[in-house]
Amino acid sequence: MKTRLFAFAAVALALTACTNDDEVVNKGPVAAVIHADISGAVATRAGGTAWDEGDCIGITDSRYGYTNIPYKREGGKFEPVGAIIYFKDAIPSTFSAYYPYAENGGTLTAVTDAAAQQDRAAVDFLYASGAVADTKNPEVNFTDNTAAGGTDCSFRHSMSLITLTFEPGSGVDFTAVKPSAYTLSGLVLEGGFDTAAGTAEAAAGAQRPDLDMPLTGGALTSSVILFPQTAASIGLAVTLDGNTYNAVLAVPEGELKAGNNYTYTVTVSNKSLSVGSAV
Repeated sequence: MKTRLFAFAAVALALTACTNDDEVVNKGPVAAVIHADISGAVATRAGGTAWDEGDCIGITDSRYGYTNIPYKREGGKFEPVGAIIYFKDAIPSTFSAYYPYAENGGTLTAVTDAAAQQDRAAVDFLYASGAVADTKNPEVNFTDNTAAGGTDCSFRHSMSLITLTFEPGSGVDFTAVKPSAYTLSGLVLEGGFDTAAGTAEAAAGAQRPDLDMPLTGGALTSSVILFPQTAASIGLAVTLDGNTYNAVLAVPEGELKAGNNYTYTVTVSNKSLSVGSAV
């Protein structure tokens, strides 16, 4: 069984490496220029296929002492919110960044309940690292430049995603009535995101409450964002025309992994429910 990385269309920036070779003639401090793409594969952020205006990232470097410096997306590019990152010499520094920005950084805690699924950008934790810059090359490129022989320094998803697509089976016609809701059980919804390391983890020993998700507007595809965690199987209950049908989602390798979208086709038949393998 295969899993697919989050497929996320990148911000349209034609950059060829994580560093830029343009010479800077200014001998004084040089301000950093921030570029950022989101790698991966399925749109999980509320903004869809690109950064939203107002999105804010926190940036840290390895040499100059800048820690958790906020840069916000404004006018199609990232601008400093307060402090500005400056380079003082041509000795390279390596940068990392995370999203969404939090004033104190550290480990951000969250709960991926039904309310959080409606404001997914707040829990879709992203992390980037490896971007190198200095006074001669002041562009901090959190971008994927492997096609040009460079390094992938783009933002990666630290969370997992489950996507369900519902199809009618024997004795069922979605023309008249469609599934109205579903419930996932056996999942840890609490967890934390380490902004320094870029890792997200479900809370150890936490309870596993049901996650009740509505299917509104006749939608037949729905997804939930979750903390990476061990989960050999996940309970699924689907409500159709006042009746509830149950099945189990088998998780490849018994684990929801960071950056993966586990996609299932769920067939709703008369008095039964069947689930295909994750792809």
